[in-house]
Amino acid sequence: MLTALLVTLALGGAAQAGEMIKMKGKLEGRANHEMLHDDCSNCHVNKNKKAMDDSTCIECHGKPSEIAIDESILPVHEANPHKSVHFGDGASCLACHSEHKQKAPICSDCHRTWFKVM
Repeated sequence: MLTALLVTLALGGAAQAGEMIKMKGKLEGRANHEMLHDDCSNCHVNKNKKAMDDSTCIECHGKPSEIAIDESILPVHEANPHKSVHFGDGASCLACHSEHKQKAPICSDCHRTWFKVM
């Protein structure tokens, strides 16, 4: 399973939030994580449905500063959230990304025109 994820990431190029798709019941998840949806413990630690931390994200994706972002789509160069002047190496993954619902990145709290809900 981890090999499939790594191949997907390698071929995928720049990071993207992924479209929301139906998982089971009313629960949705990101299409680019579909191979992980069968076993919640792939991401949720200690079998706690609500327990998530950055270590789970970093294990597969790497540190925010290591994740490529297509800077040509940013409104200004400084809008790269993975090289933030406010957060250094990047804010918490969960401050911007959510697996089961769309969310506006934390940067949009102040920079309202820079980011949309992902």
